[in-house]
Amino acid sequence: MRDVLRPLAALALAVLISAPAAAQTEGSPVSSTVSVQAVEPTADGRARVAECSGAFIAPDLVLTSGHCLDGAAGPARVAVFAYRDGKPVPKPLLARAIARFPGHVPGWKDKDGDPETRQREIAADMALIRLAEPVAAVRPLVLGRSIGGAISGAGATAPGGRSGVMKSATLSSVRASTGSGAHVVFATASKTVCGGDSGGPAVAVAADGSPALWGVVSAVLKPKGGCGTRIAITPVDPDHEGFRAMRAAVGRP
Repeated sequence: MRDVLRPLAALALAVLISAPAAAQTEGSPVSSTVSVQAVEPTADGRARVAECSGAFIAPDLVLTSGHCLDGAAGPARVAVFAYRDGKPVPKPLLARAIARFPGHVPGWKDKDGDPETRQREIAADMALIRLAEPVAAVRPLVLGRSIGGAISGAGATAPGGRSGVMKSATLSSVRASTGSGAHVVFATASKTVCGGDSGGPAVAVAADGSPALWGVVSAVLKPKGGCGTRIAITPVDPDHEGFRAMRAAVGRP
């Protein structure tokens, strides 16, 4: 997650423009990966905008990281931006409902502690966004279980850079945690991963050759300037009771 302070007027520009999502994305197909913005007004009259990534898993459902929505009091404070040909579609897709994974710990990334030792928090670091309208031009990602492959996101490409450029990176040195505790996956990305890539999909090739989402990017391990190549990924199990609870909470059981 990448936080940016903006004048409160930007809040209206970012999340209060209303237009049907399907109309905004007519034409060529849009990417399954999106950028996500969550807005939190601050005491000085400005707004803190958390910038993350996410992925369509249905025409009206976006999966992202739970910490990306920590500052959002409700769906009116959340906007999703689809991408076409690597560039964001200008108008935001508005949210109808949001839900975090049961057991998600708000603000866990702001507390002391190495992410590599915080598997319980990472394992619960998921959220669902239900859009106000489905996006007809998208091909949602199916959910799978094989790990490895690649990640994608709209974070910065280097420390101090701006979010918003869609990129992908292959994964190596992929290792799933073991034992009876919470399960997470650690991997090395072929490109620099930054805060705005949180929530981006980890995708492997399914048996039928199609891309299948198996996790979401949660944290950069030992980051420098908020960026790095060694990352922690939250595995996604569509049959887990927590995942089903998220779907039910946004009205899509």
